[in-house]
Amino acid sequence: RETAKIHYQNNKFFKFLWDKNGFHPDDLKSDEDFKKMPYIMVNLFKHYEMISGDKKDIVLTLGSSGTSGQRSQIFLNQQSLDRVKALAYKIHQDLGMTSKDKYNYICFTYDPSIAKDLGTAFTDELLTSFTGKQEVFYTFKHDGNNFYFDEQGTVDALNRFAFSPYSTRILGFPAFLNQILDKYDINLELGEDSWVQTGGGWKTLADEQIPKEEFRQKVSTRLGLPIGNVRDMFGMVEHGVPYVDCDEGKLRIPNYSRVLIRDPYSLKVLSHGEVGLIQFICHYNTSFPAMSLLTTDFGKIQNDDKGPYLEILGRAGITKNKGCAIKALEMLS
Repeated sequence: RETAKIHYQNNKFFKFLWDKNGFHPDDLKSDEDFKKMPYIMVNLFKHYEMISGDKKDIVLTLGSSGTSGQRSQIFLNQQSLDRVKALAYKIHQDLGMTSKDKYNYICFTYDPSIAKDLGTAFTDELLTSFTGKQEVFYTFKHDGNNFYFDEQGTVDALNRFAFSPYSTRILGFPAFLNQILDKYDINLELGEDSWVQTGGGWKTLADEQIPKEEFRQKVSTRLGLPIGNVRDMFGMVEHGVPYVDCDEGKLRIPNYSRVLIRDPYSLKVLSHGEVGLIQFICHYNTSFPAMSLLTTDFGKIQNDDKGPYLEILGRAGITKNKGCAIKALEMLS
């Protein structure tokens, strides 16, 4: 309610949308009211600069893709940036993924020193801060004009880290890791305290995608690390809250957000287990009005004895929204 009031008072479109739907921040009294409050379609952030408040207060701008294609932009003030970093750390800490020990890193993503405003580069740089760092190798290099996938450098780093006294953590797009494992017939023993955390999905390489559990087993076997240490993560630059696998490979829904599933035709909220469009709700950010966001992703919410988890089932629609992963995966085609 407090976050809604901030956007209502500081963003003209947000106020227009809520007024048009006859809903006011004071009407938010329980989780049930999330079903009634207005939401913004994610595509809007690809076409319009959406800021709540004064642009001079923005300390970081992040985009969802490279230099071409539709590009979402989100704007973080210092409070929102501090909050998103803190919640991401807490989520990983609760899932047993943070450490004070030093690790070598291989990041299947863009070097953040070059791609300063890309969401995936920001995410992987943030993830490497959740442990001590020895060496960090970014697989996407820049030749002065474009990014390219440094395959040989990646293989060399994997082999070098296998003999390092430090454990290894691998982050980034699963399609790139899968390609390296197959193309170079990788079989290593990275050790019991090494980890793989993928993110970004398979997107344009969906025809090469293998089932999640098969992928986890393959990575565990070929890299010599526990299958419980092979985790996936789902996130959107427009939303900011990470959905991270537990050791069973299920994307846990953290208490920093709420998730609704809507029927793509009627937009009615569906029950757990039913498939529809994913709606994300968060309250950490006060600088861009994405607290209630309807996405173009299909999914469903499931429950087990540990609580709710999210299953991502793919993109909706007939054209692709060209985000970081799709931009990156063009390098494999």
